[in-house]
Amino acid sequence: MEVMNVDPVAPLYEPVEHLCFGRALERRRFAFLGDLNGVQRAISCGEGDGRFLAALLRSNPTVQVTAVDASWKMTQIGNQKVSRLEPDQRARAEYVCADITTFAPPQPCDLIATHFFLDCFSTEEAANIIGRVAQWATPRAQWLISEFTQPPTAVGRLWTGAIIRSLYAGFRLTTGLRTAHLPDYLPALAAAGFQLRKQLHATGGLLVSELWERN
Repeated sequence: MEVMNVDPVAPLYEPVEHLCFGRALERRRFAFLGDLNGVQRAISCGEGDGRFLAALLRSNPTVQVTAVDASWKMTQIGNQKVSRLEPDQRARAEYVCADITTFAPPQPCDLIATHFFLDCFSTEEAANIIGRVAQWATPRAQWLISEFTQPPTAVGRLWTGAIIRSLYAGFRLTTGLRTAHLPDYLPALAAAGFQLRKQLHATGGLLVSELWERN
């Protein structure tokens, strides 16, 4: 499933994100780190440049983290961030360049993270990925999600819709991203046995952080 090629924009991803959104996306990625006590084995799908990986390792002294990204250049950038961590933290990190549709982790995971990742896929594609990744989850696994979203009000949907359309257009131009609409991933998570435990909206309803847990 070749969705996009992030290599051309990988070195600029973090500075452009900060230019457009400040630290808002980072705050969404890190929103529920304090709720993850006891997590032992985590996988971050579409990790990107390694910011969540580093934050998770710093906040949790025992977790082993596998970060997966299909972009070779993003993987390089992520590994550079890992190299600057403390030795104990580096020892608990693995950064893999792989397609999530063919990758399989070495062990079951009690934490899955997909930050600004599912929005790269259609609803059908996202459902297939969720179904595949959910097979790696332990019975009480948690799932962290950060995404763009739209508020329920007509006025809110008007301005957030304009931003989301411009973002998709930009990524289509620079990376070849095919999809142009946010996926509805909620039914697939429910079908995989996950329930929404916590949810935080930000930036006027444009961004959301979610913590799901498998029953």
